[in-house]
Amino acid sequence: MQYKQSQPKSTNNKHWQLIVIVVLVLGIFFRFANLDKKPYWGDEADSLNWISGCTSSELIQVALLQGAEMTVKEVENYQQPCPEKSLIDTIKAVAEVPAHPPLYYLMARLWMQLFNGTTTARSLSALISLLAFPGIYWLCLELFESPLVGWITMMLVAISPFHILYAQEVRQYSLWTVMILLSSWTLLRAMRVSNKFNWGIYTLTLVLGLYTHLIFVMVAIAQGIYVVIHESVRFTKTVISYFLASFAGFILFLPWIFVLIADSKGVGSQSPGWSNNPTPITSLIQTWLVNNSHIFIDLNDSFNYQYIWIYVLVLILVLYSIYFLCRNTHKRAWLFVCILIAIPALFLVLPDLLLGGRRSTPLRYFIPSALGIQIAVGYLLATKINPAMNFKNWHHKLWQLATVAIISSGVFSGVFISQSDTWWTKGREYYHPEVAKIVNSTDQPLVIAAWFDMRTLSHSLAPYVVLQDIRLRQDINSVGNGFSDVFVYQSQSTLDYLFDKNHNYQIKKIYNWKRQTTPVNTTQTKLWQLTRNK
Repeated sequence: MQYKQSQPKSTNNKHWQLIVIVVLVLGIFFRFANLDKKPYWGDEADSLNWISGCTSSELIQVALLQGAEMTVKEVENYQQPCPEKSLIDTIKAVAEVPAHPPLYYLMARLWMQLFNGTTTARSLSALISLLAFPGIYWLCLELFESPLVGWITMMLVAISPFHILYAQEVRQYSLWTVMILLSSWTLLRAMRVSNKFNWGIYTLTLVLGLYTHLIFVMVAIAQGIYVVIHESVRFTKTVISYFLASFAGFILFLPWIFVLIADSKGVGSQSPGWSNNPTPITSLIQTWLVNNSHIFIDLNDSFNYQYIWIYVLVLILVLYSIYFLCRNTHKRAWLFVCILIAIPALFLVLPDLLLGGRRSTPLRYFIPSALGIQIAVGYLLATKINPAMNFKNWHHKLWQLATVAIISSGVFSGVFISQSDTWWTKGREYYHPEVAKIVNSTDQPLVIAAWFDMRTLSHSLAPYVVLQDIRLRQDINSVGNGFSDVFVYQSQSTLDYLFDKNHNYQIKKIYNWKRQTTPVNTTQTKLWQLTRNK
């Protein structure tokens, strides 16, 4: 049976428009509320280093890695555009880890320079994320020719805790989301209205997507598979146009491909160590269930049997939405959505199943699949609540209640995310607010930490706090002189080195925080407060 979408009856238009406006306003508010309140984590610190234009070799040479005391402001000088550096220097810094193409980081540098320190790179990510609203609407309109599906899906994206969280990071995820939507929309439009202009626009979005995130390649492959299958594996004009557009995109991406080849044996080409860690299949399944639920509701949780009913309900909703989509739409629509969900997911899941590891555990890598899931759910809800479908009255009421419950879950999550000091996405930096409360409560504190942690912790500390990395310092007898309190953060080896070289201190108190952030990852944070020997 094929359903033909139509808009709600005119008697409900005003109420409908009001609901859409309220949800979109909430989505915008959640993205910008307390934007710098949550701690910065390691990946964001890397981003800020690249934006500054300082390469790793330059950072190694600066005084901070030689054991000098540094104020919070001095540490953060390496977390913002350096005046003596240019956009070329930012590209050079990013090129040391070429798995992260430079487009977002160049935009962030220009953004921070434009406002001269009065705003943060996080605000750029939040602003870019708003472009996903029209992007998802245009894509749904192209797929289903139904404004109602577009509005419902746009609301799901607006208040999705998944999108809210990654719209607040100094990373390329919000820009990647927009590029996925724009490239998908322009591809479908070019296939429907085939001319040089439309294929040229698709080529542009393809290139921008590749320069945004290297794993956009998964999306490009999914789009290629869709075109070939849609054209029944025949060498049609559409297939020829697609391959010409893709080839042009490949040519325009060649400069960064050369960078990747040049670094093929470098540190930047290596997979993160955590991705190959042996992981039981049960833990992977638990993570997938939690990640799937986080698209619609986020309780700041790892897998918890107390919430198993939520995971199961969301899974049933997703599976039924995909089934309903395949049964009730044309091949052009259901094939595209299913491939967008399946292909990127398989690229991540299959290596874990065949080779071991946990590449498929970070939710941020599943943005293409999450968007496909939201489109499928949006189509289901829009169809079920549409008065023009002539369903029984109780049927409409039931699905209206389900729609309200799903949107309310996102709003509920957004409220807690916006008001919380931290969230599970911050990983090992999750407890920085707790650490900062202890350190900031002292008069003249010194925090001894590794440079990796100094970069992130500095964003949570008061301006008068001093930080120091003593690992490369030869003479440490004077460490802590003139400070009211001395703390060692995270590193047991640093603490042992200090005690071995400097006998003026002993441990006064140990603060220890431990949290299961995902089924396969436990966050543990330690802070030692020292006291001088009499």
